[in-house]
Amino acid sequence: MKTGRIKTTPLGVVIAIILAMGAATTTGVTTAWAAGAAPETEIHELRARLEKLEARHNETMRLADIKRTADQVLQDANQHSQLMEVGSFNAGYKNGKFFIGSEDGNFNLRPWAYFQFRNITNRRQGFKNGNDDTQNGFEMRRAKFGFEGNAFSPDLTYMFSYGTTRASGTANVTNAAGVKIGTVTNSLGGVPIADEAWVKYRINHGDFYMKAGQIKGPIMHEQMVSSRTQLAAERSVAADVFVNGDTYLQAVDISYEPQTWIRLEGAITHGMRSLNTNFLDFPNSNAFNYGFEARADFKVMGQWADYQRQMGAFGVKEQLLAFGIGADYSERGHSNQIVAAVDVTYVHPKGLSLYGAFIDRYTNHNFGFYSPSTTSASITAPPASVLNHATNEYAIVAQAAYLLDGHIEPFARFEYLKLQGTATGSRNYLPVITTGANYYLNGHNIKLAAQVLYLPSGIPVDDASNDILASPAGRGELVG
Repeated sequence: MKTGRIKTTPLGVVIAIILAMGAATTTGVTTAWAAGAAPETEIHELRARLEKLEARHNETMRLADIKRTADQVLQDANQHSQLMEVGSFNAGYKNGKFFIGSEDGNFNLRPWAYFQFRNITNRRQGFKNGNDDTQNGFEMRRAKFGFEGNAFSPDLTYMFSYGTTRASGTANVTNAAGVKIGTVTNSLGGVPIADEAWVKYRINHGDFYMKAGQIKGPIMHEQMVSSRTQLAAERSVAADVFVNGDTYLQAVDISYEPQTWIRLEGAITHGMRSLNTNFLDFPNSNAFNYGFEARADFKVMGQWADYQRQMGAFGVKEQLLAFGIGADYSERGHSNQIVAAVDVTYVHPKGLSLYGAFIDRYTNHNFGFYSPSTTSASITAPPASVLNHATNEYAIVAQAAYLLDGHIEPFARFEYLKLQGTATGSRNYLPVITTGANYYLNGHNIKLAAQVLYLPSGIPVDDASNDILASPAGRGELVG
């Protein structure tokens, strides 16, 4: 005999009760039926009523479930809305920058933008058939924007910085032999170009960091400081010619940054001047096949933040004395070069700032010297007199400034460059004298700068960053 559960409903329960009562009181029920009532009709009516009650009950329960679900969804949405607007993120202006970030500090975004607008006058002595050549006009030296911050953790930081191309015009088209075969229109003026694009991770919350992407090569202290906070209107001629100005390159970098007296940094690179290039080796894309860079900084006194932030004395609260040494090795085939620099920085909170540097460049097989252009430095083929010979070039930089009343900071800089492999008839020993002043309207956020560069012997290469034009015959050049 099979057994099982009987599925019951409220209507079934009522009917079962009625039948049980009927079985218990057969006589009474029989009497009622005998009075003329139709038992089947009454049962059908009772069943219909019970079915209506059950349907109404089910509908009431269904509506209650819908309302309860809607209330839960609404409550959850309100909680998330309040979390996003009030509890999770905040925004404001801090340390000279706007920011938006999470309250726990795991996410932070700081956008920024700045530009540098100039009026330039360049005068070259006896450049045109014995007559002086004067050029004057405006230029947008820098128009930059970017953002930086951290993501997922304060230990993972990032920087994305974009500059804009400075020039439009025509460019020469040459064949494989280097002979000009035509020109092409260049309409890239103002187009954004990535300067820095990297992520940096602090390893195990300690003093070691790993950075990868497009970075500033760690060679000279002067070129590692932001162009926004450099002392003069532009970096030194020595930094442009020997270290390629801002020296952006692609690399994987490891640094040691304790809050003590020393900091170390080393990088595997695609060679100097690998800005915005692909993986291909020389001569397909890069000037070099690979390279290495390293730098060590030693702080005798003062704050690392002051040392890394700027070159002058604005905002410095205590004496600073630090020196460093950096080097780059870049190779392509059987040719290679080594660029090394040693520099020292001293800043007094009362306004005095001093900087000195020595740079040396040793080139094997002399595949050329640097000739900065409007977009980046280029390597010029060497003349036959030095072809396949090693050359050694060097430069000395000395700079001094004094901040007056917290607003005016006059400065002077002297440079001495020794070049090799330059054009016939040009001077290889080149002094450069620079003097000028900054006027701080709102610190480094808004400032006016004026300076004059004088090259008594001219220079055989362009330095577009300093608005210097090639003057290879040893005649003087003045840039204001």
